[in-house]
Amino acid sequence: MASSSSVQETSTSMQEAPAYEIKWRSMSLEEWDLKIQTDNPVDFVSLAHHGCDIRSYYEAQDLMEYFKMLDGPTYKTLVRHFWVRAHICDRNATKLEEIKKVLIDPSMEGKTQEEMGLEPFRCTKIRSSIMGIPVFILEEIISFVLRRASEGNYKGGIGNSKTSPWNEVVNKSMLNSSNK
Repeated sequence: MASSSSVQETSTSMQEAPAYEIKWRSMSLEEWDLKIQTDNPVDFVSLAHHGCDIRSYYEAQDLMEYFKMLDGPTYKTLVRHFWVRAHICDRNATKLEEIKKVLIDPSMEGKTQEEMGLEPFRCTKIRSSIMGIPVFILEEIISFVLRRASEGNYKGGIGNSKTSPWNEVVNKSMLNSSNK
């Protein structure tokens, strides 16, 4: 009897394993074409010597630990595999997935994202897969690793970088679909 209960436990735990996901490349580069810099990603001494002393800006924001972290181990094969399949999943991308689903199957119109079989939008993330295993990088994770708050203000003349013509096309299609 005891052995049969342990078999049930193993089969239950096997059913809870995550599903594998085959992701196609999101960029035209081959994995081995990506150049990964692992030595001295930012050399503040060399930059200062050549008249570009930016160390004080990063010290003022308490980000020097981040640059020390960059000198840690890098797994180049995993990094390459991740980035050639990566894409940003923000509110616009989620809406586009919904629009595509409705174009393929018009009966999906008016249903929630869960009913369509899509993951609902909760926050902006980078989606990819490594060897078929889905991998997500959330803003929260990045801010946790950097030991910084995920919200803040831009300073030093950095404006809105989201002014590409593609964003205008996406916004128009979102407006058209919401007006129906």
